[in-house]
Amino acid sequence: MENSVKRTGAVDNISVDAIMKRLCTENQTTGAPVIERHSMCLTEIALLLTAIIVFLAFPAGSCPAIEIEPKLRVQIDADETTGYTIHFAEKANLTRAPKTGWEEQRDFVTKTLQETANRSQARVRSFLFSRKVPFRSIWNENIIIVDRSDKDTFEGLAVFSEIETIRAKPETGTGQQPGCNPASKKDCSKMTGG
Repeated sequence: MENSVKRTGAVDNISVDAIMKRLCTENQTTGAPVIERHSMCLTEIALLLTAIIVFLAFPAGSCPAIEIEPKLRVQIDADETTGYTIHFAEKANLTRAPKTGWEEQRDFVTKTLQETANRSQARVRSFLFSRKVPFRSIWNENIIIVDRSDKDTFEGLAVFSEIETIRAKPETGTGQQPGCNPASKKDCSKMTGG
C-alpha cells in the first residue's frame, strides 16, 4: 500500500485518491452514502464560500448612491413631469491627446468624448427610450438632458451605477433650453419641443 501522506516540513500534502480511499474504507457497508454525503458537504461549502466572496465584494450599501440635487427633489414632488439632467461618473481620458497639430488634437478629443458618452450612457438611453421619454445626449459633458418624465421613470434611474448625480435642468434666464442660442438663426422652439 502506498503512503497517502507526504510530509514536507510543516505542510501535509494529501492526495485526492488517498482521501477517497479513506472515505470508502471507513465504513465498508455504507461507502457510497459516505461519499455522497461528503460530496454534498463540499458543494455546500463551495456555495457558502461563493456567497461570502460576493458579500465581501459588494457589501450592503457599497453601491454608491446617486446624488440627487435637493432642488430637483422638491420640483419632482411638486410636478412629477419635471425635467432634469443626468450626469455620468465616467470621464474621458484626454491625457493621450496627440501633441502634433490642432486638428489631430480636436479629432482625438471629439472621438474620445463621444466614445465615453456612448459607452457610459448606453443603458440609461435604452431605459429612457423604452419608456418613450424625450431626452438629449450631450456627449462633450457626458450628460443626458431629460425634457420631462414621470416619477416612476425618475425613480427607476436609481439602479444605474454609471450615474453620478441627477440635477435640476439649469435655468438659462431666457426661457430657452440649454444649448439654444436665441441669437442664432435656429428655431429654438424645435429644440425644446414647444
